[in-house]
Amino acid sequence: MPTVQKVHIDKALTNISIGYKNEQYIADEIFRPVSVVKQSDRYYVYGMERFRQHDDYRAPGTEANEISWTLSDDSYFAEGHALRHPISDEEVQNADDVFDLEADGTELVTEGILLNKEVDAANKVLDTNSYHPDLRITLGATGAPAKWSDYENSDPILDIKKAKEAIHRKSGLRPNVLIISEPVKNVLELHPRLLEVIKYVQRGIVTTDLMAAAFGVDKILVGSALKSSVTNAGQVEPGQIEPLNYIWGNSAVLAYVPSRPGKKTPALGYSFMWNKDGNGPVQVRKWYEVGRRATIVEAERWYDQKIISNVAGFLFADVVDPLGTFD
Repeated sequence: MPTVQKVHIDKALTNISIGYKNEQYIADEIFRPVSVVKQSDRYYVYGMERFRQHDDYRAPGTEANEISWTLSDDSYFAEGHALRHPISDEEVQNADDVFDLEADGTELVTEGILLNKEVDAANKVLDTNSYHPDLRITLGATGAPAKWSDYENSDPILDIKKAKEAIHRKSGLRPNVLIISEPVKNVLELHPRLLEVIKYVQRGIVTTDLMAAAFGVDKILVGSALKSSVTNAGQVEPGQIEPLNYIWGNSAVLAYVPSRPGKKTPALGYSFMWNKDGNGPVQVRKWYEVGRRATIVEAERWYDQKIISNVAGFLFADVVDPLGTFD
């Protein structure tokens, strides 16, 4: 076994990992982070008491009727996700700034972890099982509205309005975020219904801000991140272009996302992030391996992205036929 010098958490590199932001990733905009002190624990799920009508008549000399919350519970487990990167002595000796090598390595492993986090978020948000049966639909299916790429027969504004009412009827929540992929955004930007709505506001160009206003939501999150379909580096030659696919697929989700998480605060989902050893849910460690003659930089995060409420969102599956390419 190679001789390993003392492993320590590097605060400067940890700050780089915490601050690193790939603008294409939207997982943290959907699953709001909740810091937890235990890797695994249970959390309360409240009932629908606030919507029930209770007898509040109080006769003279009697006590008020007593009501309470009904509670169930669920659990989370914040798994560790880590990657490491070696920096050889040769690289260090030929670099103008050693810290840049460590910073670059930190960003590289952080990117790898965040890419997997984005894929995990998309898999959960786009899973039909994450939603109440009345809050999901496949556009273009028999009896369903037309796909939004069918410009003559579809009305995305009406579809969103109906979905908003469906969520409100189930939960009392007013959804405030629309989650779409890059291909869906490209189709919507050319939709005649949206162009008609905004033509008196701007120069006939549909931006995401104008789109959000037309749909009556606070924000539109566009999942633009791509992932390679190559799972083994040996499948391709170095420098070869790999086939890429959009992580957020071909669907749309209308959701309620609170501005900040909290107790009794409903949401489509939360990200439970374990504050391990009190050093934070994001940590970067560094050590030197004599046998390899290399400095190792390792980043790790502990989290569990969970769907909290199946009535806090509406899934539109397979909403468009993408514009495609010039082939």
